[in-house]
Amino acid sequence: MVDTGLTYGDEQEALQKEVDGEVNISAPQPFPEVNPEVYRDVEPLLFRGFLSQVAEINDVSFVFKSINQHEFELIRLMSGGSNSKNYNDLFLTFGVLMVDGQNVLRDRDKLQPELCEFFRAFPHVAKQKVIRHLSEINRRAYQSVILTEAYAMESTSRLRWAQLQGVDLTSTAVSGIPGSAILGLNWSQLMWRALNYFEDLRGQYEADWENAKFVAGAMVGKGMSKVHSSDRSRKEKERTDKIARKDKLLRHVLLGEAMDGSSKESGTRVQVANSVPELAEQLQADLRGEKDWHDQVIEAHEQRVRQGYETKAAHLREVAEARREEFGGKPLLGGTDLTKGLSAQEVQERLLRQRQLNAQRAASQIVYPELYDERHAEFMDKWNLPRVETVTKTDRDPSTAVPLPAAKPGSSTWRGR
Repeated sequence: MVDTGLTYGDEQEALQKEVDGEVNISAPQPFPEVNPEVYRDVEPLLFRGFLSQVAEINDVSFVFKSINQHEFELIRLMSGGSNSKNYNDLFLTFGVLMVDGQNVLRDRDKLQPELCEFFRAFPHVAKQKVIRHLSEINRRAYQSVILTEAYAMESTSRLRWAQLQGVDLTSTAVSGIPGSAILGLNWSQLMWRALNYFEDLRGQYEADWENAKFVAGAMVGKGMSKVHSSDRSRKEKERTDKIARKDKLLRHVLLGEAMDGSSKESGTRVQVANSVPELAEQLQADLRGEKDWHDQVIEAHEQRVRQGYETKAAHLREVAEARREEFGGKPLLGGTDLTKGLSAQEVQERLLRQRQLNAQRAASQIVYPELYDERHAEFMDKWNLPRVETVTKTDRDPSTAVPLPAAKPGSSTWRGR
């Protein structure tokens, strides 16, 4: 902190003079811009009406496009439901934009039966492959609809709105493709129009409010300082909220995070390269040190592992502290004090106790001395009697041996001497 030599009261007085004096209006700070590559699917969806993908079937070039909500509803009505056998054929038909360089949109109603018959004759495996590719285009279009709200906060979006305000976005003048008017406005276009409309209204309200404050300031004077301060706080909060909203939208689409920021959603997609230029772009991003989806996943996993170790270490410290308090501040490890060794008296007590235990153990054992007698072993072998192996030269404890069975007089295995 810099020492200005002023007391707290002097600083407050100087601040009050500044607030009651001339109002300083600072230029608004722009929103942080993101890489335009993030919106590479948003702009075609807005200003062309669809996303496209080039394919080749039986040496014939095809251009497929995404399907908007109007076309999905029309397919459902024409086929009788998603479970109908004609649904997939109509789905592929409405997804065709060009065939062998010829635009299908202008005469799609006339070409529809022929296209349906063409896809109906497709082998099942080939048809499923085309459906998967077309579904991927529609999935990208769905993600772009969500990104439209973030795109509307960019300066580029406001510039395009100034260029196209009042113009039909489905017209050929905007899309550049004849027949695009039959598609109707998709959800992304409708959202973009609504967001820019309300942004224009907000700008108009702000202008009217500034004019009202200017007129009121000429009559009230210094009393408007609180109003100006409140407006600055309100605008800063609105700007912060918009930036936070934009960040959540980008994380939701690009990283698969939930909108509330709690956790990642299930089924997060992995973004992989679909062409050589995209793969080269990913490699260049890796060389620049930029983190992709995979890097984010690895980093999140390492963070979870690190937090797990830290939590476990904290728990062990808590347990050690509890034991230390329980035993008078002595850390226990193997029953000894880590900071203090055994005294001579304690050593003598432990040795005496160990000797007492050994004596008690020896007194309670039954010893069979005959196990050490060689003549006894020879006698048992001579008369073929069962015996335990004679222990002659071993450190085996005889008290652990099995006792010999005693022969009774008069039995066949007993002979007197």
